[in-house]
Amino acid sequence: MKLHPLFFEPEILSFLFLSINFFGSIIICFILRTWPLSIFSTCLYILLMFFVNHGLTCGRHYLPIKKIPNKTVIITGATSGIGRVCARRLAQLGAKVIIGIRGQERAEKVAEEISKESHGGTVIGYDLDLSSLENVKNFAERIDSVDVLINNAGSLYETYSVTIDGIEKQFATNCVGHFYLTQLLLPRLRHGRVVNVSSIAHHLVRPADLDYSLRQFKDKYHGSRVYALSKLAQIYHASELTRRYGVKAYSLHPGTIISTNLQRNRPLFRRVAFQILSMIGKTVEQGSMTTLFCALSDDAKPGCYHSDCQVRRSSQLAMDTRRAEQCWNETEKLIKEKIK
Repeated sequence: MKLHPLFFEPEILSFLFLSINFFGSIIICFILRTWPLSIFSTCLYILLMFFVNHGLTCGRHYLPIKKIPNKTVIITGATSGIGRVCARRLAQLGAKVIIGIRGQERAEKVAEEISKESHGGTVIGYDLDLSSLENVKNFAERIDSVDVLINNAGSLYETYSVTIDGIEKQFATNCVGHFYLTQLLLPRLRHGRVVNVSSIAHHLVRPADLDYSLRQFKDKYHGSRVYALSKLAQIYHASELTRRYGVKAYSLHPGTIISTNLQRNRPLFRRVAFQILSMIGKTVEQGSMTTLFCALSDDAKPGCYHSDCQVRRSSQLAMDTRRAEQCWNETEKLIKEKIK
Protein backbone atom coordinates (compact mmCIF):
# COMPACT_ATOMS: atom_id res chain seq x y z
CA MET A 1 0.00 0.00 0.00
CA LYS A 2 1.35 3.39 -1.01
CA LEU A 3 1.61 6.07 1.63
CA HIS A 4 -0.19 9.33 0.96
CA PRO A 5 2.22 11.82 -0.70
CA LEU A 6 1.61 14.34 2.09
CA PHE A 7 3.35 11.98 4.49
CA PHE A 8 6.70 12.74 2.85
CA GLU A 9 6.47 16.53 3.13
CA PRO A 10 9.00 18.06 5.58
CA GLU A 11 6.34 19.97 7.51
CA ILE A 12 4.26 16.81 7.98
CA LEU A 13 7.27 14.79 9.15
CA SER A 14 8.14 17.59 11.57
CA PHE A 15 4.58 17.74 12.88
CA LEU A 16 4.48 13.97 13.43
CA PHE A 17 7.87 14.03 15.17
CA LEU A 18 6.87 16.81 17.54
CA SER A 19 3.44 15.29 18.20
CA ILE A 20 4.87 11.87 19.03
CA ASN A 21 7.40 13.36 21.43
CA PHE A 22 4.86 15.67 23.05
CA PHE A 23 2.15 13.09 23.63
CA GLY A 24 4.73 10.44 24.43
CA SER A 25 6.08 12.64 27.22
CA ILE A 26 2.58 13.16 28.61
CA ILE A 27 1.90 9.41 28.60
CA ILE A 28 5.22 8.67 30.34
CA CYS A 29 4.49 11.28 33.01
CA PHE A 30 0.99 9.86 33.49
CA ILE A 31 2.27 6.30 33.89
CA LEU A 32 5.25 7.11 36.12
CA ARG A 33 3.52 9.98 37.94
CA THR A 34 6.70 12.00 37.48
CA TRP A 35 9.14 13.15 34.82
CA PRO A 36 11.92 10.51 34.68
CA LEU A 37 14.75 12.77 33.46
CA SER A 38 16.94 15.16 35.43
CA ILE A 39 17.06 18.84 34.51
CA PHE A 40 20.33 18.32 32.64
CA SER A 41 18.97 15.29 30.74
CA THR A 42 15.77 17.18 29.96
CA CYS A 43 17.80 20.05 28.46
CA LEU A 44 19.75 17.59 26.34
CA TYR A 45 16.50 15.94 25.24
CA ILE A 46 14.98 19.29 24.21
CA LEU A 47 18.19 20.25 22.40
CA LEU A 48 18.21 16.95 20.53
CA MET A 49 14.56 17.43 19.59
CA PHE A 50 15.35 20.90 18.27
CA PHE A 51 18.16 19.68 16.00
CA VAL A 52 16.21 16.69 14.71
CA ASN A 53 13.15 18.84 14.03
CA HIS A 54 15.29 21.48 12.33
CA GLY A 55 16.69 18.83 10.00
CA LEU A 56 13.19 17.58 9.19
CA THR A 57 11.77 21.04 8.45
CA CYS A 58 14.71 22.12 6.28
CA GLY A 59 14.37 19.15 3.95
CA ARG A 60 16.58 18.91 0.88
CA HIS A 61 18.77 21.77 -0.30
CA TYR A 62 19.46 23.19 -3.76
CA LEU A 63 22.03 25.97 -4.03
CA PRO A 64 22.82 26.79 -7.68
CA ILE A 65 26.32 28.10 -8.32
CA LYS A 66 26.62 27.88 -12.12
CA LYS A 67 26.56 31.31 -13.72
CA ILE A 68 23.73 32.00 -16.18
CA PRO A 69 24.73 35.12 -18.13
CA ASN A 70 22.64 36.13 -21.14
CA LYS A 71 19.58 34.56 -19.53
CA THR A 72 16.41 36.58 -18.92
CA VAL A 73 14.21 35.55 -16.02
CA ILE A 74 10.76 37.00 -15.27
CA ILE A 75 9.40 36.70 -11.73
CA THR A 76 5.93 37.80 -10.70
CA GLY A 77 5.44 39.00 -7.15
CA ALA A 78 8.98 39.75 -5.98
CA THR A 79 8.28 42.42 -3.39
CA SER A 80 9.14 40.01 -0.60
CA GLY A 81 9.20 36.33 0.25
CA ILE A 82 10.15 33.60 -2.21
CA GLY A 83 9.98 35.88 -5.25
CA ARG A 84 12.44 38.37 -3.80
CA VAL A 85 14.89 35.69 -2.68
CA CYS A 86 14.78 34.04 -6.12
CA ALA A 87 15.24 37.38 -7.88
CA ARG A 88 18.28 38.18 -5.74
CA ARG A 89 19.84 34.76 -6.23
CA LEU A 90 19.29 34.69 -10.00
CA ALA A 91 20.70 38.20 -10.34
CA GLN A 92 23.78 37.06 -8.40
CA LEU A 93 24.19 34.25 -10.94
CA GLY A 94 24.33 36.79 -13.76
CA ALA A 95 20.80 36.61 -15.14
CA LYS A 96 18.84 39.62 -16.27
CA VAL A 97 15.89 39.57 -13.88
CA ILE A 98 12.59 41.29 -14.65
CA ILE A 99 10.19 41.53 -11.72
CA GLY A 100 6.48 42.21 -12.10
CA ILE A 101 4.98 44.21 -9.21
CA ARG A 102 1.89 46.41 -8.91
CA GLY A 103 2.78 50.05 -9.58
CA GLN A 104 5.66 51.18 -11.83
CA GLU A 105 7.28 53.40 -9.23
CA ARG A 106 7.09 50.67 -6.60
CA ALA A 107 8.44 48.08 -9.05
CA GLU A 108 11.43 50.26 -9.90
CA LYS A 109 12.16 50.86 -6.22
CA VAL A 110 12.06 47.16 -5.35
CA ALA A 111 14.20 46.32 -8.40
CA GLU A 112 16.83 48.82 -7.26
CA GLU A 113 16.81 47.31 -3.75
CA ILE A 114 17.23 43.76 -5.08
CA SER A 115 20.01 44.90 -7.41
CA LYS A 116 21.91 46.26 -4.41
CA GLU A 117 21.24 43.09 -2.41
CA SER A 118 22.68 41.04 -5.28
CA HIS A 119 25.79 43.27 -5.37
CA GLY A 120 25.10 44.94 -8.68
CA GLY A 121 22.98 42.37 -10.47
CA THR A 122 20.70 43.40 -13.33
CA VAL A 123 17.16 43.73 -12.01
CA ILE A 124 14.38 45.60 -13.84
CA GLY A 125 10.97 46.37 -12.40
CA TYR A 126 7.78 46.67 -14.46
CA ASP A 127 4.22 47.35 -13.38
CA LEU A 128 2.15 44.14 -13.28
CA ASP A 129 -1.30 43.67 -11.82
CA LEU A 130 -2.33 40.06 -12.44
CA SER A 131 -5.95 40.82 -11.54
CA SER A 132 -6.25 42.98 -14.68
CA LEU A 133 -6.00 41.28 -18.07
CA GLU A 134 -5.28 44.60 -19.77
CA ASN A 135 -2.41 45.28 -17.39
CA VAL A 136 -1.03 41.79 -17.98
CA LYS A 137 -1.04 42.44 -21.73
CA ASN A 138 0.75 45.76 -21.26
CA PHE A 139 3.42 44.02 -19.20
CA ALA A 140 3.93 41.29 -21.79
CA GLU A 141 4.34 43.86 -24.57
CA ARG A 142 7.40 45.25 -22.76
CA ILE A 143 9.19 41.87 -22.86
CA ASP A 144 11.58 41.22 -25.74
CA SER A 145 12.80 37.77 -24.73
CA VAL A 146 12.53 35.36 -21.81
CA ASP A 147 14.30 32.15 -20.84
CA VAL A 148 12.56 31.41 -17.55
CA LEU A 149 9.12 32.58 -16.42
CA ILE A 150 8.44 32.10 -12.71
CA ASN A 151 4.74 32.51 -11.94
CA ASN A 152 5.23 33.19 -8.25
CA ALA A 153 2.75 35.88 -7.22
CA GLY A 154 -0.13 34.75 -5.05
CA SER A 155 -2.91 36.19 -2.93
CA LEU A 156 -5.16 34.88 -0.18
CA TYR A 157 -8.32 36.87 0.58
CA GLU A 158 -10.85 35.97 3.24
CA THR A 159 -13.74 37.82 1.60
CA TYR A 160 -15.34 37.41 -1.82
CA SER A 161 -14.67 40.08 -4.44
CA VAL A 162 -14.28 40.32 -8.20
CA THR A 163 -11.76 42.05 -10.44
CA ILE A 164 -12.39 44.77 -13.01
CA ASP A 165 -12.81 41.91 -15.50
CA GLY A 166 -15.53 40.33 -13.39
CA ILE A 167 -13.47 37.32 -12.24
CA GLU A 168 -13.17 36.23 -8.61
CA LYS A 169 -10.14 38.24 -7.44
CA GLN A 170 -8.09 35.49 -5.84
CA PHE A 171 -8.52 33.06 -8.73
CA ALA A 172 -7.80 35.83 -11.22
CA THR A 173 -4.52 36.74 -9.51
CA ASN A 174 -3.25 33.25 -8.75
CA CYS A 175 -4.34 31.47 -11.90
CA VAL A 176 -6.01 33.40 -14.74
CA GLY A 177 -3.50 36.26 -14.79
CA HIS A 178 -0.55 33.86 -14.89
CA PHE A 179 -2.27 31.75 -17.56
CA TYR A 180 -2.77 34.82 -19.77
CA LEU A 181 0.77 36.09 -19.18
CA THR A 182 2.22 32.71 -20.12
CA GLN A 183 0.11 32.56 -23.29
CA LEU A 184 1.29 36.01 -24.35
CA LEU A 185 4.94 35.11 -23.75
CA LEU A 186 4.68 31.59 -25.19
CA PRO A 187 6.19 32.49 -28.61
CA ARG A 188 9.32 33.59 -26.72
CA LEU A 189 9.32 30.58 -24.39
CA ARG A 190 9.60 27.62 -26.75
CA HIS A 191 13.06 26.69 -25.48
CA GLY A 192 12.67 28.15 -22.01
CA ARG A 193 11.01 27.14 -18.77
CA VAL A 194 7.78 28.00 -16.99
CA VAL A 195 7.66 27.53 -13.22
CA ASN A 196 4.30 27.67 -11.42
CA VAL A 197 4.51 28.10 -7.65
CA SER A 198 1.59 26.00 -6.46
CA SER A 199 0.95 24.71 -2.94
CA ILE A 200 0.36 21.67 -0.80
CA ALA A 201 -3.12 23.20 -0.38
CA HIS A 202 -4.17 21.62 -3.69
CA HIS A 203 -4.62 18.36 -1.74
CA LEU A 204 -7.59 19.98 0.00
CA VAL A 205 -9.66 20.20 -3.19
CA ARG A 206 -12.40 17.62 -3.57
CA PRO A 207 -13.94 16.63 -6.92
CA ALA A 208 -17.20 18.23 -5.79
CA ASP A 209 -15.42 21.57 -5.37
CA LEU A 210 -14.43 21.80 -9.01
CA ASP A 211 -16.40 24.38 -10.96
CA TYR A 212 -14.95 25.30 -14.30
CA SER A 213 -17.39 28.09 -15.06
CA LEU A 214 -14.60 30.22 -13.47
CA ARG A 215 -16.69 33.40 -13.80
CA GLN A 216 -17.54 33.52 -10.13
CA PHE A 217 -17.38 31.16 -7.19
CA LYS A 218 -20.36 32.66 -5.36
CA ASP A 219 -20.31 33.28 -1.63
CA LYS A 220 -19.53 29.70 -0.66
CA TYR A 221 -16.21 29.89 -2.49
CA HIS A 222 -13.73 32.27 -0.91
CA GLY A 223 -10.60 32.37 1.20
CA SER A 224 -8.62 29.16 1.51
CA ARG A 225 -11.13 27.24 -0.63
CA VAL A 226 -10.52 29.32 -3.75
CA TYR A 227 -6.81 29.48 -2.89
CA ALA A 228 -6.65 25.67 -2.98
CA LEU A 229 -8.58 25.58 -6.28
CA SER A 230 -6.26 28.15 -7.84
CA LYS A 231 -3.20 26.16 -6.80
CA LEU A 232 -4.67 23.00 -8.31
CA ALA A 233 -5.27 24.95 -11.52
CA GLN A 234 -1.60 25.95 -11.58
CA ILE A 235 -0.60 22.28 -11.53
CA TYR A 236 -3.01 21.61 -14.39
CA HIS A 237 -1.58 24.59 -16.27
CA ALA A 238 2.01 23.33 -16.05
CA SER A 239 1.16 19.78 -17.08
CA GLU A 240 -0.92 20.98 -20.04
CA LEU A 241 1.81 23.37 -21.20
CA THR A 242 4.18 20.43 -21.49
CA ARG A 243 1.61 18.14 -23.08
CA ARG A 244 0.28 20.64 -25.63
CA TYR A 245 3.41 22.58 -26.59
CA GLY A 246 6.37 20.61 -25.31
CA VAL A 247 7.30 23.53 -23.06
CA LYS A 248 9.41 22.69 -20.03
CA ALA A 249 6.82 23.61 -17.42
CA TYR A 250 6.95 22.72 -13.75
CA SER A 251 4.67 23.11 -10.74
CA LEU A 252 5.82 23.01 -7.13
CA HIS A 253 5.07 23.31 -3.45
CA PRO A 254 7.74 25.57 -1.88
CA GLY A 255 7.10 24.34 1.65
CA THR A 256 5.09 25.75 4.52
CA ILE A 257 6.51 29.24 4.89
CA ILE A 258 4.96 31.32 7.62
CA SER A 259 6.65 34.65 6.95
CA THR A 260 5.26 35.34 3.46
CA ASN A 261 2.83 38.11 2.59
CA LEU A 262 0.02 35.56 2.23
CA GLN A 263 -0.61 36.03 5.96
CA ARG A 264 -1.11 39.80 5.74
CA ASN A 265 -4.86 39.52 5.08
CA ARG A 266 -5.50 36.95 7.81
CA PRO A 267 -7.30 37.75 11.08
CA LEU A 268 -5.01 38.36 14.06
CA PHE A 269 -5.74 35.05 15.80
CA ARG A 270 -4.89 33.12 12.63
CA ARG A 271 -1.64 35.02 12.22
CA VAL A 272 -0.73 34.15 15.81
CA ALA A 273 -1.58 30.49 15.16
CA PHE A 274 0.59 30.50 12.07
CA GLN A 275 3.49 31.92 14.06
CA ILE A 276 3.16 29.06 16.52
CA LEU A 277 3.20 26.65 13.58
CA SER A 278 6.41 28.26 12.30
CA MET A 279 8.37 25.60 14.18
CA ILE A 280 7.39 23.11 11.46
CA GLY A 281 7.84 25.54 8.55
CA LYS A 282 10.74 26.56 6.32
CA THR A 283 12.47 29.90 6.13
CA VAL A 284 11.91 31.96 2.98
CA GLU A 285 15.42 31.09 1.81
CA GLN A 286 14.76 27.38 2.24
CA GLY A 287 11.36 27.73 0.58
CA SER A 288 12.89 29.37 -2.50
CA MET A 289 15.09 26.36 -3.22
CA THR A 290 12.45 24.25 -4.95
CA THR A 291 11.57 27.19 -7.20
CA LEU A 292 15.24 27.58 -8.13
CA PHE A 293 15.48 23.82 -8.59
CA CYS A 294 12.65 23.86 -11.13
CA ALA A 295 14.03 26.95 -12.86
CA LEU A 296 17.60 25.67 -13.27
CA SER A 297 18.15 21.99 -12.48
CA ASP A 298 18.25 19.24 -15.08
CA ASP A 299 16.84 16.90 -12.43
CA ALA A 300 13.49 18.72 -12.47
CA LYS A 301 10.93 16.90 -14.63
CA PRO A 302 8.77 18.88 -17.11
CA GLY A 303 5.04 18.55 -16.65
CA CYS A 304 5.42 17.23 -13.12
CA TYR A 305 4.79 18.46 -9.59
CA HIS A 306 7.76 19.05 -7.30
CA SER A 307 8.35 19.54 -3.61
CA ASP A 308 11.44 19.62 -1.40
CA CYS A 309 13.73 19.94 -4.45
CA GLN A 310 12.56 16.71 -6.08
CA VAL A 311 9.72 15.29 -8.13
CA ARG A 312 6.78 14.51 -5.86
CA ARG A 313 3.45 12.77 -6.38
CA SER A 314 0.59 15.28 -6.37
CA SER A 315 -2.99 14.55 -5.37
CA GLN A 316 -4.96 12.05 -7.43
CA LEU A 317 -7.19 14.88 -8.61
CA ALA A 318 -4.16 16.88 -9.83
CA MET A 319 -3.11 13.93 -12.00
CA ASP A 320 -6.48 13.80 -13.77
CA THR A 321 -5.59 14.65 -17.38
CA ARG A 322 -9.24 15.03 -18.39
CA ARG A 323 -9.86 17.68 -15.75
CA ALA A 324 -6.54 19.36 -16.60
CA GLU A 325 -7.62 19.68 -20.22
CA GLN A 326 -11.04 20.95 -19.18
CA CYS A 327 -9.52 23.55 -16.87
CA TRP A 328 -7.23 24.77 -19.67
CA ASN A 329 -10.08 25.03 -22.19
CA GLU A 330 -12.40 26.86 -19.82
CA THR A 331 -9.69 29.30 -18.69
CA GLU A 332 -8.76 30.03 -22.29
CA LYS A 333 -12.43 30.54 -23.17
CA LEU A 334 -12.92 32.87 -20.22
CA ILE A 335 -9.95 35.04 -21.18
CA LYS A 336 -11.12 35.32 -24.80
CA GLU A 337 -14.52 36.50 -23.62
CA LYS A 338 -13.06 39.08 -21.25
CA ILE A 339 -10.57 40.66 -23.67
CA LYS A 340 -13.05 41.24 -26.49
